[in-house]
Amino acid sequence: MQYGDRVARAAPVDYVEGIGGFLLDVVGVWEFSMRNIFGEVISVEACIVSGCTDEFLLGVDFMRGHGAMMDFERNEVRYTTAGRAVVIPFRTHGDAKNARVAAVRMVRRTELAGCTVTPIEVSVAADDGEVGIFLPTENTGAVMLAATVTKVKNGKVLVPAVNAKDDKARLPARRELGQWIPLSSDVEVLRVNGELQRGRINEWLDGLGDSQEPLEDEENVNVGVEDEGSRQLITKLLRVYRQLTADKGDCPPATSLSTEHHIDTGDAAPIMLKRRRQAQSESTVVEENVRKMLTAGVIEEGDGAWGFPVVLVRKKDGE
Repeated sequence: MQYGDRVARAAPVDYVEGIGGFLLDVVGVWEFSMRNIFGEVISVEACIVSGCTDEFLLGVDFMRGHGAMMDFERNEVRYTTAGRAVVIPFRTHGDAKNARVAAVRMVRRTELAGCTVTPIEVSVAADDGEVGIFLPTENTGAVMLAATVTKVKNGKVLVPAVNAKDDKARLPARRELGQWIPLSSDVEVLRVNGELQRGRINEWLDGLGDSQEPLEDEENVNVGVEDEGSRQLITKLLRVYRQLTADKGDCPPATSLSTEHHIDTGDAAPIMLKRRRQAQSESTVVEENVRKMLTAGVIEEGDGAWGFPVVLVRKKDGE
């Protein structure tokens, strides 16, 4: 109440019903002027209830009066006033296992110098101290944003922005840049502390197993890098895990990691493509390979609305 001004008019109701059916008196109507994270001033008239003088609710009257829309996909309330957009981020609390994905927007208009990397301040609807991942999802032209693991402070985080042009680039206030995905408490964030120096990596590889015995046809192995030092490191790693690339007649070769791939389709409509035409003799090959991959755990049965055809490509050895 100390942050607002009392309005000299009667409240629309004399009391409200609290938890357990108790009636709580309405003290009166107060007007509050607040400033959101984007620097926009928002005025609210609220009924102050006896015993609840430190908070109030934004109800249907506020939403209807401003023509506001509540977007639970982006965790924000949006409306337009005097020709400009107003955005109010909010947080939701529920099952901790479900990621509370929220939109990330520019806090203020920012100008980036040419060919520079600049930390920019973006808004996040999250509690202070929460650790999460910023994922860029919007096209920002010549400005490239990096996926960033960071911590929230005062509803904001810093994200590195790279201006690839020689000229200046501008990012307007309230522009949506991406999404915020909070990390669960069982995820450990590893800090860069010098452990990835080349000498330390060599020691680590030597401790994993036999990294000296050459691979079969090692001179023909293409690791995708030209730098000799990097090639040596990757080759040593392949030597240690040579059994993973050995053809054992199964799909896939033996592995020590359980990896799952997830594609975020957002609110896109499902796509079901027609089955490709193929020779009847190839159907047996398809079914055999599908059974093999199901048994190996590479794929799993699904009954969703998405569907894509299978393409058969024979390996060099004819398999």
